[in-house]
Amino acid sequence: MSDSCFFLTALESSLTHAVDVRWVRETGSTNDDLKLWAHQRGFDKPVLLTADYQTAGRGTRGRVWRNVHQSLIFSLGLPFTAALRARAPGLLSIAAAMGAAGALSRAAMRKVFVKWPNDVWAEGGKAGGILLESVQDEEGRSSLIIGIGLNLEVESGGTTSSGWPIRAPAFLMNPRDPQFRGELLAMLVDDLLEVFKSLEDEDGVGRLFERWRLYDAFYGKEVLWRELDSGRTALGIDCGIDAEGRLI
Repeated sequence: MSDSCFFLTALESSLTHAVDVRWVRETGSTNDDLKLWAHQRGFDKPVLLTADYQTAGRGTRGRVWRNVHQSLIFSLGLPFTAALRARAPGLLSIAAAMGAAGALSRAAMRKVFVKWPNDVWAEGGKAGGILLESVQDEEGRSSLIIGIGLNLEVESGGTTSSGWPIRAPAFLMNPRDPQFRGELLAMLVDDLLEVFKSLEDEDGVGRLFERWRLYDAFYGKEVLWRELDSGRTALGIDCGIDAEGRLI
């Protein structure tokens, strides 16, 4: 049996939610693929697309996703319900990052955090990125697409375009094991679905705020803030997030 078969078998057998699972060996961008499908017909249930390799991955503000030695690349498409559309986009992005960090923390030797607003932070550096996009089909049905790229194994010394160290979580199991990768992806998807389901009511939003400081990699620490549009900088203490998901 090939590695891809072991991976998919572990993924599908470990998922606890009903998800339409799709896999390709290589694509340009899993987010772009799901956006195209959702534009043709909005999602009625969660759809997962994962790829071994993507050639045109994107991050926020059009940044290029850099492929590393071993990674987990996927996009999760959801029906974009009215309740979710009522939430601030910043909160949705933060929720996705917290869902990913929670699952990764259970699979790693040390806790995985979030660098505001949606970078996965582990072992003192960036271990993954998240891109949320929405699309409507011709009948007006909205779909939300959560694209995630996670480093599973990296070579030392690499940095991002912003100068952050490139890291990977210190996993409890071998990240090259296809069964482990399948089980890990199932954990990530299940946690993401639970987080976004909870955001449909106010209690879930409240729990998100309560938990944020537990995941904020720089909470209570001095940070240098740089505005990307103006280039202005400011020094301050990270005090959490406001109701819109903006950094305080």
